[in-house]
Amino acid sequence: MHKLRLAFIAAAVLAISFTSCKDKFIDPVQENFVKDTTAISAYAKAKGLAVLEALYGVRYVVTQANPTGKFPALADELEFTYTITRLDGTVIDVAARDTSIFFPFGLNAMLPGLETGFSKIREGEKAIFLIPSYVAFGTREAVDGKLPANSPVRFDVNLKRARSEDQQIESFVERGKYSVTEKQTTGLRVIKTLAVPAGAALIDGQTVTVKYSGRLLRATKPFDSGTIDVPLGRGNVVAGFETGLKSLRVGEKGILVFPSSLGYGLRGRLDPTTNIVTIPPYAPLAFEVEIVSAK
Repeated sequence: MHKLRLAFIAAAVLAISFTSCKDKFIDPVQENFVKDTTAISAYAKAKGLAVLEALYGVRYVVTQANPTGKFPALADELEFTYTITRLDGTVIDVAARDTSIFFPFGLNAMLPGLETGFSKIREGEKAIFLIPSYVAFGTREAVDGKLPANSPVRFDVNLKRARSEDQQIESFVERGKYSVTEKQTTGLRVIKTLAVPAGAALIDGQTVTVKYSGRLLRATKPFDSGTIDVPLGRGNVVAGFETGLKSLRVGEKGILVFPSSLGYGLRGRLDPTTNIVTIPPYAPLAFEVEIVSAK
């Protein structure tokens, strides 16, 4: 996994106070904020950048506009490339050309300052973000020690796409070169990979034994797999899974792809043992299934 991806995920929004409560107390976050924003303003002036101001002291300028592009919406999947540079001009990390990064927007999955910058640009635009340290990499060294602690940074970004859940599903189908057997108005797609026309149809009231493997649309490994008995019509599993099963027959195999509204919604899912998020909020899902039997 690219080093920056881990840094994005590990980043957290810090609670800050911009006023001092004690006469001689200097809030280190406030002090760094002033230092960073002063340095950023001087840098922008020296480089002739006509920057605009966003939240948290972030400055930005669009370097290639796309006036007809859409702004990212909550939970859109952002596809982008970047170059990270220290304000002294040292390039410290690059993901460019074909090395796209993918992150959900508005769910605190990336650096707060980076997410703030993306809120100001459109799909298809390039921009420069100048980000104070407290909403960048904070008080730790980053990028293999190439960025000292408490350092403001410059991101040059190219926002290639901002995909809605439906667009993410369409992209999944396109990448896999799948043929969709059935598309429902809810957004559920059924991709039949093994047809058994003589197999028994599935109806409510039956208990269906299903082999399954579920994953996020860009994941290479499943978040869950096994064999399960599903009593149809009782809502014991997420709606996209149960509804998709009913489109198959005994003996058939398929891939069920559906939006988060038919899955785990805005809450996502935690692993009950580790308490780690296995399914993020607003995540569309894909399940490979095989209908073993029904009774």
